[in-house]
Amino acid sequence: MALLFAANIFLSTIFYATYVFIPLFIRNLDASVFEVGIVLFISNASATFTMILSGYLSDKYGRRKIIVLSGIIQFITPLLFMSAKKWVETIIYASLNIISVSLFVSSRAAMIIDLSERESAGEVFGLMNTAWPIGGLIGPFVGGLVVDRYGWNFFFYFICALATPYLLIGLFLPESAKRLYKAETGKTQFSLRHIASTLAFFIILHIIANMSVGALSTVLPFYLTEQFGKTKTEVGIFFSVGTGLAALISQPSSGFLSDKIGRKKIIALSVLPIPILYMLFTATNDYLLSLLVYMGIYGLWSATWPASNVYIAEIFPHRNRGLAAGIRLTSIRLGTTIGPLMGGFLWDNFDIHAVFHYLAALMAIALLMALMLKDESKFVSSRLSSKLREMD
Repeated sequence: MALLFAANIFLSTIFYATYVFIPLFIRNLDASVFEVGIVLFISNASATFTMILSGYLSDKYGRRKIIVLSGIIQFITPLLFMSAKKWVETIIYASLNIISVSLFVSSRAAMIIDLSERESAGEVFGLMNTAWPIGGLIGPFVGGLVVDRYGWNFFFYFICALATPYLLIGLFLPESAKRLYKAETGKTQFSLRHIASTLAFFIILHIIANMSVGALSTVLPFYLTEQFGKTKTEVGIFFSVGTGLAALISQPSSGFLSDKIGRKKIIALSVLPIPILYMLFTATNDYLLSLLVYMGIYGLWSATWPASNVYIAEIFPHRNRGLAAGIRLTSIRLGTTIGPLMGGFLWDNFDIHAVFHYLAALMAIALLMALMLKDESKFVSSRLSSKLREMD
């Protein structure tokens, strides 16, 4: 787990640095905000198609091999960005960057479930997920300083330097899937029809919520630079605190609570206040208050991550944990694929207050989907009963 945590920190630092500054780099190549949205839409769409596939491949070939492949791609991608002269060229490079992250997160989620006990899986996920906000604190802040002081080429060398230890650590990770399958006794019959309605609500929840968060994260860098006149360093600080610190605070406690009071309840309670927080954006033009609102939105949404990871793993049998992780991440990626394109369109065509109203409405729909989920204990009890019948 320690090696996986270390690898996660390096990748999350890369992810959050590129998540914030790649749109600004593309904008620097004379792209409009909508054209930036097109690049992010296509790159996220490419990653979407790899999510379920990477989960399946990690079930078949092992988690470690897929993570090593992710490291190789992540090492090459920054070098390709440095050669870009027109914004259209960045479509392929941005796609490779996100695909690398997709390969990692599917295998990582399955590996954590493989190595955890059900009674503490949420808490383990919460603790392991602190790697993301640590990267979220470091990546945007350092990335912003590098861009402001040394320029874009040095920024991509910085990303390449982070990718090197990530790749090396991947080579030494344990292969959890093989141990799990050797320990598994018997295979119960499983059909997607048994979980179809809950799975549909779960997928729609993650698509819509991530559309909202993805659109918000796309327009905020432009909102901060063009409305508030902030520098790239100040944008980096905003996202370091707004994403990194917020998630660092919410992750461990939400994982622990999901073990104690249930996965579904934590998901629903976390989403509940978010639509109201979106509306607060329309009531202020203050930078610090906007930061606090964004911290609330991102912190509450990230509080659902440990619970949702374990929730979908518990409604699938053990042998399909990679697939389960892939389905969840595909749903997330679909939302983050549509979100930036939608955010760019709204920014170019509507008042900023209308943007926040629209995103709040999306989160209200996501809340409804969370309330429609079945309690995960019903699926665990049903699968346990099936195993006991097989033993008789």
